[in-house]
Amino acid sequence: MPLDPLTLAALLVTALLAAALAGVLGMGGGLALLGMMTAVLPAPVVVPLHGVVQLVSNSTRTLVLLRHVAWRVFLVYAPPMLLGLAAATALWSGDKLTFLRPAIGLFLLGFLAFRRWAPVLRNPPRWVYALLGLVVGFASVWIGSVGPLLAPFFLRDDFTPEQVIATKAACQSLSHLLKIPAFVVLGFDFQGHAALLGGLVVAVIVGTLVGRAILGRLPRKHFERLFEVLVGLLALWLVVGALL
Repeated sequence: MPLDPLTLAALLVTALLAAALAGVLGMGGGLALLGMMTAVLPAPVVVPLHGVVQLVSNSTRTLVLLRHVAWRVFLVYAPPMLLGLAAATALWSGDKLTFLRPAIGLFLLGFLAFRRWAPVLRNPPRWVYALLGLVVGFASVWIGSVGPLLAPFFLRDDFTPEQVIATKAACQSLSHLLKIPAFVVLGFDFQGHAALLGGLVVAVIVGTLVGRAILGRLPRKHFERLFEVLVGLLALWLVVGALL
């Protein structure tokens, strides 16, 4: 897929900065990169290519923070996510469910408000992650970046910042990994975009390592405040973007 040098450079820089952002806060990078890819690439290739890049980004975060992954949450999340992804693949027609983005945005705003007013929501019971996996698996095929939907459920009082980012990254890695064979079954040609994918992969690996270095210097209080602010901004972006 030929891109002019300036567009390619902008895409690669966005990928690096987005991965660094996600390395610090555990989210936001995927949505930022999705926005740039949507602006400069043909619509049919955006979600499949974005899935590969985010697989690398999230897998790198998982590996550098592997000892912080809360596997008890991951193991509850994973099986229902497979069911949701299989259902979405069976129903996928090349279209996007445009109502999902503003719906997720409104959900996130409501969740953040309830998280403030009802402390019990700050530590969701484990079965909630099974339902979350089902919803995320289904939605990810259509909307590409589901990080904002996942985010509030991992900002638990009993998780350190490293556990928040590592566990969320592990869950997202699995969904992005399984999207690749799903799109292959649906006929997408990943090999035809190998050069662009190679550049984006290198960019997100470097960005993730930069973000990891910054995370180690960020106090818990500041991390939580930034995380909530970013979730709120992304939620507003999803809602307002759909209206515009």
